[in-house]
Amino acid sequence: MTAVAVLLATFNSARYVEQQIASLRDNKTAFTVHWLDDQSTDDTRALVEAVAARSGIGLVSWHQPRRLGVPGAFFELLERVSADLYLFCDHDDIWQPGKIDATVACLQGDADRPELCFSEPLVFDNDNPAKSRRYFELAGVSARESQQLSRAFALNPAIGNTVGFTRSLREIYLGHREIARSHAVMHDWWMYLLASSLGASKLLPGVPTTLYRQHGGNAFGVGLGGKRRTFGLMWERQQRYRRLVARQARGFLAAAPGLAPGPSLPALLAAAAAIQGLDRRQGVLHLVALLRRRALLLPWRRALWLACVCAVSNASPG
Repeated sequence: MTAVAVLLATFNSARYVEQQIASLRDNKTAFTVHWLDDQSTDDTRALVEAVAARSGIGLVSWHQPRRLGVPGAFFELLERVSADLYLFCDHDDIWQPGKIDATVACLQGDADRPELCFSEPLVFDNDNPAKSRRYFELAGVSARESQQLSRAFALNPAIGNTVGFTRSLREIYLGHREIARSHAVMHDWWMYLLASSLGASKLLPGVPTTLYRQHGGNAFGVGLGGKRRTFGLMWERQQRYRRLVARQARGFLAAAPGLAPGPSLPALLAAAAAIQGLDRRQGVLHLVALLRRRALLLPWRRALWLACVCAVSNASPG
């Protein structure tokens, strides 16, 4: 029997987590929730245990004595849990009926091969899941554009709450865990990069997916529009983005000598090399080259805004 592990990390999740856990029930696949609570100070732990028991969901706890944050909490779960197939689970979303089934159907029988699949989440605001928008629409890209290797270090198409992957891909992660922990922007993005280097990532269209909740506490959110941002906030967000993506690119380059020579690895190495210095002030010629090779964010207005920020400053911490 295939062992399916749903990796759930929580932190002060009492407002949303009951709805998330309850949504996991609507699947035929047998699975176990492996849960790490990251030092919550509200009623999260008692609530998760009660809802899982009431829903008949198997629950294994992996709590740690120190705060790990994100992606650290998910990396901790990934290193501790042994299974055939893995799915990342955020604490504040809602999974559509059959989402686990669709992911397992994609990966079934491939546990010994490094494979990753994901779907396009439906993004909603706070407590209104009936009014949702597609993730790629909000990101300003098509599904095809989002998966172009030249953009792999600028945009992550594989949002963690939609991702599933095999034991074999997890073993590749384990071989570079220290680099991942110190360099990855997020757990989902790092696993997508590893899978993409092997040509082993797949978007599943037309399957049940995640209702991706946006609220004030998202670790990384998706703008739904309608909210005005000050110049200062936009500037700081771009500076933080530059620091994170440059660090992740340097980490991937450091891990690359230990990766198998997959069909997409050369293109990813070229993309990483182009992005690794993005936290430093950029010359005009380099920025033009990045724009021409479509290595920066889309749509073009966002890419040009980022290019302007890069042209006049270093992304030093504020």
